[in-house]
Parts: sequence; C-alpha cells; structure tokens
Amino acid sequence: MEDIKIIDQFMDEREFRNYIVKLLDENGFTDISIEDARLSDEEPKNNNDLIAKKGKERYTIQTFLNKEIGSKEIKETLRDMKEEYASKALIITNKEVSEEVIKEAEEAGIEIWDRKKFK
Repeated sequence: MEDIKIIDQFMDEREFRNYIVKLLDENGFTDISIEDARLSDEEPKNNNDLIAKKGKERYTIQTFLNKEIGSKEIKETLRDMKEEYASKALIITNKEVSEEVIKEAEEAGIEIWDRKKFK
C-alpha cells in the first residue's frame, strides 16, 4: 500500500508527526525535536510543532493531517517562526495545497511539502 493511502486512512496526528520526523531525517534535517503544544500554542489545531536544523538554519515545522492549508496556517507559522527564533519554516500536510497558497507561503519565506511529496 502506498504511504499516502496509509497516511490518509489509518494514521492519527501523533503517528503522522512521528512519520514526518523520519521523513525529515531522511531529507537531511538534524536535531529534530517535538514542541509540547500544551505549553506553547493557543490554537488547539496547531498542536504539531517540530523544531529542527538543516545546515546552520533553524526551522519551525508545522504538520497538518487531513487539514486544508490556507492563509491562516501561513500566519500561524510566521508567528511560530518569531516565537521559536527560527530562520526558516516548513509546513507539511497530506492534503494537496493550491498553487495560490504555495505562492503566498513562498513569498513569506515558508516552504510547503504537500501530498505530492508523499507520492
């Protein structure tokens, strides 16, 4: 079975986040840690922060399982970048993200890995 089918149908948010940790490691990220959302986030759906490094850059990474990504998530990620002293940001979702939203994210300095990354 393809990874994306397993993600879509069988994973919960914790399992998805753990899968993403493995994916990040395979893509050259180091010092990957999970933020405790109970301590840092007011937004209950944004309970998925990861912090990692790639080279000398510090990243905040947001994972969203079965959730559409739009301007709201980009703004949350920008806020997290400032609060976590990250120079880069990455949003990862199993949903397909529109070109318009990807462009908005890129203009804000945020990279998006969407459904296409898992295929």
